[in-house]
Amino acid sequence: MIKSKKWLIAITTCILLLPIGLFLFLKWSEPDFNKDLPMSISIDHENKDLDAEDAAYMFWSDLLDPYKEPEAPSWKKLDDVRFDEFQLLAGDEKEAAVAVTFWVKPKNKTWSIFHNWGSMEKDGTIRDIHWTIRLKKRGDNTYELTKIEETSGAVAGLPAVEKQYQKEAGIKVENSDMNYTLEQDKLQVTYNGGKSWVKVPLELDQLFQGDYSGSKNTLIEGSFVISPEKTAFVFVEDGMEADRVSILYSNNKGKTWKTSRISEEFASVRLRTIGFTSEKDGYLILTYDRTMGFEAHTVFKTNDGGATWRKAGSVPDVSNHVTDGSFINDKLGFLSFGTKNELNKEGSPYLFRTEDGGKTWSEVEVPMPPEYQGIFVVAESPTFDGSQGTLLVNQGPNGDYQGGNVLARFISIDKGKTWSFANLVDPDQVLDSEKSRLSSEEGEHGAVTYLLFVEGVYNTFNR
Repeated sequence: MIKSKKWLIAITTCILLLPIGLFLFLKWSEPDFNKDLPMSISIDHENKDLDAEDAAYMFWSDLLDPYKEPEAPSWKKLDDVRFDEFQLLAGDEKEAAVAVTFWVKPKNKTWSIFHNWGSMEKDGTIRDIHWTIRLKKRGDNTYELTKIEETSGAVAGLPAVEKQYQKEAGIKVENSDMNYTLEQDKLQVTYNGGKSWVKVPLELDQLFQGDYSGSKNTLIEGSFVISPEKTAFVFVEDGMEADRVSILYSNNKGKTWKTSRISEEFASVRLRTIGFTSEKDGYLILTYDRTMGFEAHTVFKTNDGGATWRKAGSVPDVSNHVTDGSFINDKLGFLSFGTKNELNKEGSPYLFRTEDGGKTWSEVEVPMPPEYQGIFVVAESPTFDGSQGTLLVNQGPNGDYQGGNVLARFISIDKGKTWSFANLVDPDQVLDSEKSRLSSEEGEHGAVTYLLFVEGVYNTFNR
């Protein structure tokens, strides 16, 4: 009897663990197309010029064809693969970014390594899959595939909690191991996810002085850096007539601290954004003396790890309120001044770029598609992977398009000199809900409606 119970328990356990094991197996078996990159492709034909879209199609085919082979196991086999569109997003004679929209039909509808590519339709297809394919030209009719960005499922309807998806979309994601707490009038930091804490020798009031009226339960956004290599906090001391700005920093996880001071004084400091692009190079963006339609700003730089700071410059003849700013390296930086409002024109992103460390600045055009003009109006600080950049443009404080949180995503392949619209970023998945609603409504009338994402725009069509 005891043996029978043991066997029953063992069999029951195996039955329960089998689906979990299969799920994990399929999860670990998901294709990672970036793992073996870069890869090259060329065409030897004197009458045929291989352009970026041709190359992107050939790479796409080469990557997916193995899953169509007859000998492929059912759980990693595709019965059909079709593309809807290849669209050049940006490019020159050296680099290019091509968007592809396609769909697949997995052999196995229940267990498949492709389920994370999107929702399966009733006919077994997974539609509206979007990739951005990054290419470099290596010679006549020769291209190199450097990166694939999956911009559907992961981006166009990204779950807010999926940090990896957020990174791919260009959304800044903090490292959860590096954090702080404000408790009992003390500021403490952790480098190991809260297992241990280090006290920061600052009075809390110093972190909120100046032109700031927000919550004091969290630090001012952008006013600190927490990493094993560099921890820094910008703090302000009220003077008799002006504010004094200082930086408390540590290079050894808070074992010792040093203080550096900005030599100038300022009237009512508001924005205080600090960052480091290397062990030695850093930047500090200060805005101050704010009124209803005016605000002064200055960029400071350090090249000795924060010990000393020098004035780098500001954007001349621009007094709009700064909404965001950052440097990618010691030379390349961006400042966003919210929305540019011109007579008889829709509001547009007001973004500036420097490539000499902040001495000189030039305005950056953000070419918004006509259907989104006046909707996405405030550029955030771009992120970069080499020369390839991602820029998100939000709706500003009064945005209400699809709930107000949808973002427009742009890409650049020339270090941010020019930008091309790529797609929408949908943190709350409201666009997915709209797609389902449209499909449902049309289905009631005997037609199937698809919401196709081509050239970064959601378009409806019937089949």
